[in-house]
Amino acid sequence: MRAARVLDMLLVLQRRGRLTARELGATLEVSERTVLRDVEALSEAGVPIYATRGSGGGIELMDGFETRLTGLTSDEAHALFLAGQLPVARLLGLGAPARSARQKLSSALPQHLAQQADGLAAWFLHDPEPAGGPRPPPGELRRVAAAIRRRRRVELHRTGRPPCVVAPLGLVLKAASWHLVVGRGEVVDVICLDDLVATRLTAQRFDVPAGFSLPGFWAAHRAAARQRGRPARRS
Repeated sequence: MRAARVLDMLLVLQRRGRLTARELGATLEVSERTVLRDVEALSEAGVPIYATRGSGGGIELMDGFETRLTGLTSDEAHALFLAGQLPVARLLGLGAPARSARQKLSSALPQHLAQQADGLAAWFLHDPEPAGGPRPPPGELRRVAAAIRRRRRVELHRTGRPPCVVAPLGLVLKAASWHLVVGRGEVVDVICLDDLVATRLTAQRFDVPAGFSLPGFWAAHRAAARQRGRPARRS
């Protein structure tokens, strides 16, 4: 975890130049004390990073230093398309790799394009949580996401319903509600997770149905719901 964090720090400094410990801490979501400890560890390891005190001071890299450790990790690759949607990535347990992937992408862009990409946050924000608070609980949502990625069946516990074991095929976030697309034998179904209270990841593996496409299935599901004259969701 620390290795990923200090790499993030190097990439941020490489792209943005001198920053205070407070600014770095806010960017990396850690305390100023943690930032200073990481700076000290990097300096002892021979990285040309230094901190200056006083007005106008901060933390920066020596001119000309450039890290080339920009290869994506497995988790960062999964998070790549969530890199612009950090709130969603956090809910799925991919907040740290999404932030790291975003830093690497920004470092790979020409400076003027990186600045334009960063500027998006000034006028657009995606808040995926409903007004009443997190639904379902973030920890359970992360477990469901892990079950999808690992192709393992998951046991769902919902309010007022008996537990059920399903093969999770995909997640859809629609109008602040999470929907789980599941396989039940030969049938592909949709479960709204608004009333989810607990989950249990099983050791049972499953295969994705041949030819299954989450975007294709959801488009057909929505079309069928419109024809029936009710929202595209099932309980």
